[in-house]
Amino acid sequence: MKKIFVAILLLGVIFSFAGCGGKEDKKVIEFWTLQLSPTFNDYFKSLIKEFEQKNPGTVVKWIDIPFDAAIQKLMAAAAAGQTPDVVNLSSDFLAKFYGMNALIDFKTKVSEDTLAWFLESALQNCTFEGKLIGLPWYLNTYVLIYNTEYIKQAGFDEKDLPATFDELIDFSKQYTKATGKFALFWNIGKDSYLPMMLGSEDVQMMDSAFTKAIFNLPPAVVLIDKWIQLYKAGVMPAESIISPGSSIIEPFQSGQVAMVFTGPVFLKRVKENAPGIYAGTGVAPAVVGKTGKHELAAMSISVLKNSRNIDEAVRFSLFLLNAVNQLKFSKIETTFPSVKEALADSYFTSDDGSLETKAKIIGARELPAAVRLQKYLLHPQFDRLRDAFDEAIQKAALGKASTQQALDEAVEKWNKILEEN
Repeated sequence: MKKIFVAILLLGVIFSFAGCGGKEDKKVIEFWTLQLSPTFNDYFKSLIKEFEQKNPGTVVKWIDIPFDAAIQKLMAAAAAGQTPDVVNLSSDFLAKFYGMNALIDFKTKVSEDTLAWFLESALQNCTFEGKLIGLPWYLNTYVLIYNTEYIKQAGFDEKDLPATFDELIDFSKQYTKATGKFALFWNIGKDSYLPMMLGSEDVQMMDSAFTKAIFNLPPAVVLIDKWIQLYKAGVMPAESIISPGSSIIEPFQSGQVAMVFTGPVFLKRVKENAPGIYAGTGVAPAVVGKTGKHELAAMSISVLKNSRNIDEAVRFSLFLLNAVNQLKFSKIETTFPSVKEALADSYFTSDDGSLETKAKIIGARELPAAVRLQKYLLHPQFDRLRDAFDEAIQKAALGKASTQQALDEAVEKWNKILEEN
């Protein structure tokens, strides 16, 4: 018995020494990002080192995860009780975690003066029923990326480039008629961009209370059917209804289409993967509807409610998001900061003649017109709503139902989902 007592006493001494001066004394912040490694490895190593020097006793553990696996990995971590403290999420995903009551309200932790750093439209992307469950990080806007040689071969020049969705449809028809090829790749049947188009045309998909779907009414049906008929007429490639949004740049960089409507961040991928295509690439302002608005794509930073070190997690979040660090981030990749001070830097207005700079200047200039247009993304079951809409577009495009019938069926599905909440 005495030997057992001595053994327990020795173990206690060992553990007490193990806790002295080691990581057990420090507050560890686990920080998850979405698909930013290896491009930003040096950036994060330097940023974390500086933060830890300024905050003795706090250690930041950075983990990068695949974008497409973000929701599943975070939910699995939550189920296992092993969530990160700070997580980078697309603002498109925030509704899911708001519905789970998983994220802190920054309004309870951050002063109004600090919140004034950020663009109001970006803050709105992270606000749910008055609660600010994320702080906006890097932003992106839409531009029209086009192949200058293809445009010329079809008999057009840059003054003919479309500026509105109706013009884009007409341009696509004329291009295909002149060349027998596709002018545009744009997702309409998988991760559909049609909700964004509707929002820009000031046509809502739901009532303001999110209790009833209304996209089977004439204003929406007419606009959606234009794209269905464009596909049926062979003016859009088959991939338009089956490929996910993540594949949007591939048909352009492989030379299959003359233009694509997406973020300027993709120019770097074209430059690396298809230098020949890149050499003849041009950029123009975003295509818009009658409101003149286009979608604001925002990445955000959230703090988990079950973090053991919420104050330190908030402090790290604000350090990551300050003007200096956001500007450094934007200089590595073609993104835009969410804080006004960083966006006002001459970096976003100085023209060195390069394509990336032109896209950057256009994007920064257009940023004030970028807002959340896809309002359904504010619903916790946005993924089910999205899938039901996409299925309807696929059914109509493949001739399995009329556009009206397909949308009526999708509205029924939406209303059942909306009733659940």
